[in-house]
Amino acid sequence: MKRMVEIGGKAGERARDRMKSIGRRVMEIARITRTKGQKDTTEKLQASYKHLLNATGQVVAQAKRIGDEVKKGVKTSKKLVDRLRLQALRAELERMVPLVQQVMRQTKARVFHNDLHVSDKLVSLFETATQIIRKGKSAKPTEFGRLVKIQEAENQIITDYEVCEQRPADSRC
Repeated sequence: MKRMVEIGGKAGERARDRMKSIGRRVMEIARITRTKGQKDTTEKLQASYKHLLNATGQVVAQAKRIGDEVKKGVKTSKKLVDRLRLQALRAELERMVPLVQQVMRQTKARVFHNDLHVSDKLVSLFETATQIIRKGKSAKPTEFGRLVKIQEAENQIITDYEVCEQRPADSRC
């Protein structure tokens, strides 16, 4: 959003930087999660998450407004290169907004409704195909990525591979 405002000029919405308040909330949540055993920990944690989700919602709303301004031509540039950059940034913003909204829904379900098994869970905003892989190993009980089956021939030559959409049951392997 900041780059869009820099390129698009002072017309329309200005990008407000909320990184300081969001960083403060994240640190607050980290501190609260380290103090286990206290009775009011859950209430404090929910209050902090409520503030964090509120700030994130404000960022999403602002992103939508700035994206709309670029689309309508309120934020534009005389240079063709800058106009193309604005359109590319708007496309990236439009791709990210639904992902951030999905993370917000997941967070609300987990923190406020104790629902840990949300369907189509998003683990990474940047690698949306990433999945949670539970290994059960003591050193690395959880890994992130995709399960890939590899078939090798002699001398470690790969003859076939398959990227699994869903993690298959261990009995199938």
